[in-house]
Amino acid sequence: MFQSLDTKLFELINISGHNGVFDFIMPLFSQAWIMWAGAILFIVAYAVHCWRSSLEPVGRVFMLILLLGLSIGVCDATTSALKHAIGRDRPCVAVEGANFCVPETGEWVVTHVDASPAQNMGGSMPSPPAAACMSLAIVLSMLFYRSNPWVFLLPFGVGYSQVYLGRNYPFDIAVGWIIGILSVIAVWWSCHLIFARFSTHRRLPPPSA
Repeated sequence: MFQSLDTKLFELINISGHNGVFDFIMPLFSQAWIMWAGAILFIVAYAVHCWRSSLEPVGRVFMLILLLGLSIGVCDATTSALKHAIGRDRPCVAVEGANFCVPETGEWVVTHVDASPAQNMGGSMPSPPAAACMSLAIVLSMLFYRSNPWVFLLPFGVGYSQVYLGRNYPFDIAVGWIIGILSVIAVWWSCHLIFARFSTHRRLPPPSA
């Protein structure tokens, strides 16, 4: 039942919703350099914000980079381990007639179960891009309060594009989003506990009477 529902949602987005405009737009969301350029842009914007607000830009930007780097690293490790453990076939391999955008050439093909060009792409669940973009959105929403809820358009757009491109089922995206949220929470609290512990050890003893 679950597989049937997930497949129907995939077909609704990938097959029924297929159109020429999205054929041009959706592959852009899968370009890694665009994601990195966006992250760098936000880091620079945050540094300028700290400088204009008389805050400490170096320390705060360092914390932002540390939090982003660790969160995305945890996402990558977690999604890679789960992909190998679950071993779910990608929809462009399992769903007959799925539209698939070949990453190397950008060419759109209608896949067939017996001869899909995505046989060697690995497992489908969870989606690493969805997890990483959700981590990025969570971190930015914590630092830029006025950006809520606009920053969450990024993981939504990337998640939708992964389904539209034929690489993931909708539930693969949802699991990726959950991993992204949990990764930020885990890294945030781990860093908080480590710094709190360090501050405690660095505290000077009270003066003797």
